[in-house]
Amino acid sequence: MDLIDVLIVEDDAKIAQTHSEILRQTARFNPIGIAETLQMARTMIKIHKPNVIILDNYLPDGTGIDLFRELIADKSMHKTNVVLVTASDEIETIKTAMKLGCFDYLLKPVSYERLQETLNRFLALNTAMKAYDNLEQRQIDELFNMQLRDKQQQSLPKGIESITLETIKRVFSQNIGIRFTVEKLVLETGISKTTARRYLEYCSANGLLTAENEYGKVGRPERVYVKNGDNIQ
Repeated sequence: MDLIDVLIVEDDAKIAQTHSEILRQTARFNPIGIAETLQMARTMIKIHKPNVIILDNYLPDGTGIDLFRELIADKSMHKTNVVLVTASDEIETIKTAMKLGCFDYLLKPVSYERLQETLNRFLALNTAMKAYDNLEQRQIDELFNMQLRDKQQQSLPKGIESITLETIKRVFSQNIGIRFTVEKLVLETGISKTTARRYLEYCSANGLLTAENEYGKVGRPERVYVKNGDNIQ
């Protein structure tokens, strides 16, 4: 599977390293470097052409939101997805980021769980976009709902994100009767084993999938999951 290259633009070395470690621990995300200034960021964007930029708003030579504007206005600059890191009182900045099409915005201090949620959401959306060749209206509606984080998320328990859930449900809907292990789902979606196991058990507990223990000749039984005619939703 293709790696998702991520540039971290952050002048606080400790925060930047934390972001980098989280990316390394997340399947398919590849931290390509850290830029401490806007000038460094411009150079690294031209050279590396990242898929995602985690962009701090306050930097020694300007603001992240100004760099975001440049990326949109300058036709020669590589177009990328921006996750803006802001302070809680920057309401106008957040409004501007929304208008510019920012993928997400994180409030400082950024928690591990919240950044992980953003990465999972981007991965799910990226996977879904590549899965479609000729789009029907239903599929277009589904992608827009994923990007906007539909209201279903409000009713889901902690640790279960609607976009990742929809991606997994789609995999099973396209493979009725096929038995999936955690490892097979990881290969199919690119999410981590821990995340795959959590979502599979959630789907099983809520009747979306059927789970069974499959016994081999030796060793511990393997947990397998399947979607059939009895649990189609």
